[in-house]
Amino acid sequence: MTEGNELLVERDGPVALLTLNRPEKRNALSSSLLVSLVGALRDLEAEGEVRCVVLRGAGDKAFSAGMDLSALPEGIPADIQSLIEEKGPLAYGLDAVEECPLPVIAMIRGWCLGAGCETAMACDLRVGAAGCRMGMPPARLGIVYPPEGLNRFLRAVGPSVTRKIFLTARYFEGEEALAGGMLHYLVPDDRLEEFTMDLAREVAGLAPLSLAGHKRSLFHLTRPSPLSAEARSEIDGLMARALASEDAREGLAAFVQKREPRFTGK
Repeated sequence: MTEGNELLVERDGPVALLTLNRPEKRNALSSSLLVSLVGALRDLEAEGEVRCVVLRGAGDKAFSAGMDLSALPEGIPADIQSLIEEKGPLAYGLDAVEECPLPVIAMIRGWCLGAGCETAMACDLRVGAAGCRMGMPPARLGIVYPPEGLNRFLRAVGPSVTRKIFLTARYFEGEEALAGGMLHYLVPDDRLEEFTMDLAREVAGLAPLSLAGHKRSLFHLTRPSPLSAEARSEIDGLMARALASEDAREGLAAFVQKREPRFTGK
C-alpha cells in the first residue's frame, strides 16, 4: 500500500512499517508527506488489525534531515489545510504520532536532524543504528525553535538533555544519544531492521487495551502547563527578532555554502 509516493506503508502481520520515502532529499519532511503520515496512522487505527507501527526513512543516509521548506503543498483538502495553517504542518503531523493509540517505534539510521529529530522524539520508542547522528541545529542557523517543538523534547528527554541539545547544537552519535535518552536502544548497523522488527512484534504481542491505556495516560500526565499570554508574547517576539536578524541570514548562507557561520548578535 502506498500513500502517494512520499510515504510507503507495508504490513508484517500485526506490525505496520511506514517509510518516509524521499531519499533524494534525505527524507526531508514536506507538508504533503506529513498529511500522508496522519492519514496512514488514522487508517491503521480504524482497520484494527495493526498493533504496532515502525517509522523509518528510505535508504541508508538518513531517518530524516529535517523540514523541506521548499516543498509547497499540493492537493491538500481545505479542511486539512486549515488545520495545517493553524498548527503548522510539523505539529499537525507529529501530534498525530503522539496521539495515535498504537505504539510507534522510530528506526533511525544515518542523519536525524531538526524536524526529523523532533519526529523521532514524537515516537514512543527509538532504536538507532550505531552510526546514526541526532541533533538540533537552530543555534547554527540563528533562529529560535518554537515552544511546541521544545516541549516535545522536554517530554521525551527532560530539561537537562534538552538544554544540552539546543544550547550546544551538537550532533550526538550513538552512545551519547543513548546515554541522554534520545535513543532507547542502540544496535549495530547491520542488525537495525532485525532488532527493531523483533521489538515491534514483541510489543504487538502485548495487550492492546493496556498499551493504548498506558500511552494515553502518559500523554496526559506529561502535558506541560499552558504558557501565559505574556510569556507567549515574549517568546514570539524573541522568535521574530531572531528570524529577522542578520545572524539568521548568515546562518542560512553558511548552511547553503557548507561553511562555519560568523555570527555577530545582530
